[in-house]
Amino acid sequence: MDKFCNKINISEAGKKYLIAAAVSFLVYLAMKYISPIVSPFLFAFLLAGLLNPAVQILHNKMKIRKSILAGILLFAVGVLILMLMWIILSVLISGGGRLAGQIPDYQKEFNVLLGDCCSMMGEKFGVDGVQIEKFIVEQVNLFIDNLEVNVLPEIMGKSVNYMKSIVSFISIIVVMMIAVLLIMKDYDKYMLRLKKEEGLLGVREVVKKVILYVKTFIKAQIIILCTISTICAVALALMGMEGGIVYGILTGIMDMLPFIGTGIMLIPLAIFRLISGNYWQAFFCFCLYAVCALIREFLEPKLIGEKVGVWPVGILFAVFAGIHLFGVWGIVKGPLSLVIICETCKYLWSRMEREGTALKPE
Repeated sequence: MDKFCNKINISEAGKKYLIAAAVSFLVYLAMKYISPIVSPFLFAFLLAGLLNPAVQILHNKMKIRKSILAGILLFAVGVLILMLMWIILSVLISGGGRLAGQIPDYQKEFNVLLGDCCSMMGEKFGVDGVQIEKFIVEQVNLFIDNLEVNVLPEIMGKSVNYMKSIVSFISIIVVMMIAVLLIMKDYDKYMLRLKKEEGLLGVREVVKKVILYVKTFIKAQIIILCTISTICAVALALMGMEGGIVYGILTGIMDMLPFIGTGIMLIPLAIFRLISGNYWQAFFCFCLYAVCALIREFLEPKLIGEKVGVWPVGILFAVFAGIHLFGVWGIVKGPLSLVIICETCKYLWSRMEREGTALKPE
């Protein structure tokens, strides 16, 4: 790259911009086309690195092969995750059952509220409140009919694709677990070999920063999860809502999911409170939703950006651009790509400056 720039007589600043453009393009291609293939093995290597200290301690005490110890630890972690998912699903199903039983009551309250509102509009503005009520009821029924005729069959028609995605996800997890067991067997040899390779010096520097970003990202998500869950649980409990603590914890968990967020919990709660006539509780739920959204928008760039040496607005831009370029996974791939680009450019620029200084005559 440096020789090419010298041939066409580009300035030092131009060289840096050209390197940044080339690195950005290569990272985009890697994230778009290569990462789906190599991601399971990269995650397996990172997971092996996380397990290695505990496996090493157990290996020294019990003299059992590392791959077997790693398998036991992975099995224990998998059981804990499945138990946690089972608890969450049980709470959601039980809550959904109670909600389904209350729908007729909510429907009656909605009809009463609608009738009162239409009557008030008729008295205030001199319009026909009955006709307005009739029109709204017709539109609601039309929406429900369209939902049953168009949306639900389309969702059911795509159930095969959903099943394929689930099977694909499970197969990726299985491949990753097998890769962890195989890597753990010779993990120390791999690390020693990587440290000895002088040609991988730049790669090691970039990988260190990427690992730092991954650790920081996970830590930030846990902090945001605990913060939002605590605020929602306390607020809903103080509001006097039945099951408010459980709803608050679930709100924090839902906030971690891409394109779902706290709205999947708080907005339906607000609507049901509005229909039942609890206007202050409904208003409070809407305000709580806005507060949770602001908390994430404030904490996420601050916790991630400042720790990895990237401006918070840069992380926010990376998430926005990543979603447009890579879809849902762009929430992770966008900031990760930004960190890789920044650290690679820093390394190449510093190397270019060192080489340029060495070539200058004394």
